[in-house]
Amino acid sequence: MPATPSGDRLYVNVSATETRRRLAGRGLGVRKVHSHGRNQATILHTAVGKHLQSLTRLFADVGCSDDERQLGQPIQNLRNLGAVSAGWLRDVGVLTIEQLGSLGPAAAYRLVKRRYPRCSLNLLWAIAAGLRELDWRELDDLEKSRLRALVD
Repeated sequence: MPATPSGDRLYVNVSATETRRRLAGRGLGVRKVHSHGRNQATILHTAVGKHLQSLTRLFADVGCSDDERQLGQPIQNLRNLGAVSAGWLRDVGVLTIEQLGSLGPAAAYRLVKRRYPRCSLNLLWAIAAGLRELDWRELDDLEKSRLRALVD
């Protein structure tokens, strides 16, 4: 039976493939990378001090934690969001679905709109419906009008 590598764990909100890409050629005491679910990975490492700081900085833009319970579901897992929309939300500091739920669809949309004026109301519909686990096309006109009034 092969020996299991020992070390500490760092949980990150990107896929194992993306994690390996970010780590390529860096070392930093990384022993192994495992998939930890959809768009999440676990890094088994022995990094301490500056190496641990460097390791966590590599994933600060997507979220990372040494405690998987504190990590939360990555924003890119929200139904209706594409890569660009998820990137916009991460750029304004919304890294997890839980953070988005606390902020609310209108406030999150306003943050993104301030930084990315070209984003359309489709982002608002996607966020609102995604938080309710619906397809964005399932929002009725009354709900869309209510949301539009919140952001105007």
